[in-house]
Amino acid sequence: MWDAPRVVIMEDTPYPYPALLVAEATPEGDLYEVFTATHGLPVLLEKSSPRGVYKGTREEWLEAAAIIMGGLINHGMTLKNRTTCYRGKTSFKRNAVSFDRYLAHTFGGKPKDYHFKPDKVRYACSLQDTGMAASNALAHVHFAHATGNNHHEIRMGVHVGGRRLKDDSTRVADILLHEMIHTCAPRAGHGGAFKAICHQMGLSGKMTATVASDELRTVLWDKVTSCLGKYPHQAVKLIPRGQRGKGSRLIKVTCPECAFNMRTTRKWIIKAYEENDGLSCPIGHGHMIHPEFTLPEVMLG
Repeated sequence: MWDAPRVVIMEDTPYPYPALLVAEATPEGDLYEVFTATHGLPVLLEKSSPRGVYKGTREEWLEAAAIIMGGLINHGMTLKNRTTCYRGKTSFKRNAVSFDRYLAHTFGGKPKDYHFKPDKVRYACSLQDTGMAASNALAHVHFAHATGNNHHEIRMGVHVGGRRLKDDSTRVADILLHEMIHTCAPRAGHGGAFKAICHQMGLSGKMTATVASDELRTVLWDKVTSCLGKYPHQAVKLIPRGQRGKGSRLIKVTCPECAFNMRTTRKWIIKAYEENDGLSCPIGHGHMIHPEFTLPEVMLG
């Protein structure tokens, strides 16, 4: 039976990211342990492969990783410690109330509004923006008020892969965490409560393109990638429009007498050879040909 990872709170330690203090033992009834056990994580872990690639689908890997990291987020909401970052310098502060109450008092709403709710989130791996057009987005989230199904939808880009290296899979978890925090503060954009939660969890850099700190990356490596296995998706190389090779799937056929030409598919050329010994020129000069087109060997025989 799988043992859920547990969190130890060390109130006296001025650690910059208190929500990430993870240990192997803690008193019974810890919030993180209860959260991961009651949201179906043990079922998803049946397909885990710590030394290889996750045996389930990409969506199942994302869901399992989100439950693990969601427990860390919700645990961080209950702490009275707060992490801030100004001009690249991290500072550690102590609140009189829990972090979720601080967010509610500062930005409005209720404390529970800033908790991650896995039952309200769905996951997918798909193209971003306009498909094969150039896009800098690694992932995207559609909020519940826009999807119409009362669920947030997180889409991981197909050009983000993690099947080769564990380091790549840890980066996928890092990107996923960014989108999960968006669902905790859906109307904050990339500032306000979203920024405060990112700093609390250890995400730094520009808020539109955050990266995990060394401490957070270690936790994601140990508790997500090493627990589930590598993300079961190989990065898809997308070629933007205008940079793809020229050409067409249609085959050009020409009348050898009047030079009349047209384009059609291989299917209709073969069908014409089966029924009428080839395509006929609409003007009536003879059969239309294509110098590079060859019939299947069965028809030639």
